[in-house]
Amino acid sequence: MRLRPGFLDQLAADINAKSDYDLASFLGLTEKQLENLRYGAEITPQTAAVLEARRAAHLKAAEILNPTAA
Repeated sequence: MRLRPGFLDQLAADINAKSDYDLASFLGLTEKQLENLRYGAEITPQTAAVLEARRAAHLKAAEILNPTAA
């Protein structure tokens, strides 16, 4: 199993990551591990679930903290 193309780039944009360090830190990874994911490293279903859960939690928090203007 591999991450779908564009997942990491979209996630970086969603969390406003300015660097690979920012994105890796958000995901709880080293920059080397992030690089490996970017270039197609195999991941387990559990790892995929953790990455998606972090993304979803961030987006939910952003939604709660940034109510839309009426």
